[in-house]
Amino acid sequence: MSSKIFKGIWIVALSVFLASFVFIMCISYNYFTELQKSRLKNEAELAAQGAANSGINYFDDLNTEGYRITWIGADGSVLYDNEADTAGMENHIEREEVRKALTEGYGESARYSDTLSDKQLYAAKRLPDGAVVRLSIVQATVWSLILGFAQPVCIVILIALVLTFVLASNISRDIVKPINEIDLDRPEQYYGEKKL
Repeated sequence: MSSKIFKGIWIVALSVFLASFVFIMCISYNYFTELQKSRLKNEAELAAQGAANSGINYFDDLNTEGYRITWIGADGSVLYDNEADTAGMENHIEREEVRKALTEGYGESARYSDTLSDKQLYAAKRLPDGAVVRLSIVQATVWSLILGFAQPVCIVILIALVLTFVLASNISRDIVKPINEIDLDRPEQYYGEKKL
């Protein structure tokens, strides 16, 4: 009986822990995605201002680590890309973020990139001459978020497992103890006792 109670408590505790972990990871993932989008928007604004002032020379000495920068003409033709050969690239006029940038001044989107084979966040800003500067970064995945939190998550999991084991053992022992102390050979001794 004690082992059944122990298993029940153990399963409930682990279920609550796993549900909490998934919930926290989902909230963290949404938070970091919004943070990436905000940062990307700011960087796109800065890159657009630099490109508007200095032209294509602005990109020569620019540290673009972690970012893909694409300069797109008003007709959608790719004029510059720091990670791909522009000669083989298709026209970008129909890309969601480029369309929005051309009509509204700024556009953003998230999609799978055929060129880079991963999910990208895009931010595009229209220049005064009608061209568009677009920046993109790889969207953080849930797995990369978990790996980033690997050490603290492992410590929390270990502490939770130990505490759950200790608490489940103590609670199941305390529940079963009064039942085990019942003397079945002399039940008459319990007649007339007040019930709790």
